Amino acid sequence: MTSALSLRGLYKSFGPTSILRDISLDIAAGTRHTIIGPNGAGKSTLFHLITGRLRLDRGEVWLAGENITGLSPHAIFRRGLARSFQVTSLFPRLSVFENLRIAGMRNAGCGHAFWRRLDGFAELAEQVEEMLTLLELGPRRDVAADALAYAEQRALEIGLALVGGAHTILLDEPTAGMSRAETERTVTLLRRLSAGRTLVMIEHDLSVVFDLADTITVLADGGVIASGPPASVRGDARVRAAYLGAAAEVLT
Repeated sequence: MTSALSLRGLYKSFGPTSILRDISLDIAAGTRHTIIGPNGAGKSTLFHLITGRLRLDRGEVWLAGENITGLSPHAIFRRGLARSFQVTSLFPRLSVFENLRIAGMRNAGCGHAFWRRLDGFAELAEQVEEMLTLLELGPRRDVAADALAYAEQRALEIGLALVGGAHTILLDEPTAGMSRAETERTVTLLRRLSAGRTLVMIEHDLSVVFDLADTITVLADGGVIASGPPASVRGDARVRAAYLGAAAEVLT
């Protein structure tokens, strides 16, 4: 199976503190892959390394068969990898439609052209309309982003990452802070949005992880302790040991 993302021997330290050691993963194209692990395991640092926000000490990152090690976040984004962060980064006073339109123009390399007339951007307008439908935000298209419910804001942020046509999506805690009902709606949304794309997700809610993921990778103490289908990860003694406490109940 073709790899959308391949990590080869990644190492990262901050001063004398080793954060990640020899992280090697192949994430298959068109699958949903979840990264889990206790707090401090290095999950967010791993995302920073993949997206070029942090520089590797050693190792290589390959995206769709291309070595992207050392490229800037913008250059990586232009090659089809999009990331949504744990904290929303919307234009709060602008409408849902305007947020998506600006993101689409930026992704298309149009810079600050959104201050000009947009009559000629028919293809972009079509992409925005399609994303509104996918996000089920059509009825909210003219609502300011800061007036949306929290779950709607998270959905919109994912839409901002996708409107440029990314084939690989990195999501950091997409259900954090949500009620159970909001979480269930978000899982349904992620199933729909990930169709035909590769989804790589950090998630603490293990019920979401085991419901959504095709493959799970577990980080602990800076290394990979398990990686595979949910059933094999659920039964791994090392994983259960890493999740001492209430979270371990989900693994039984």
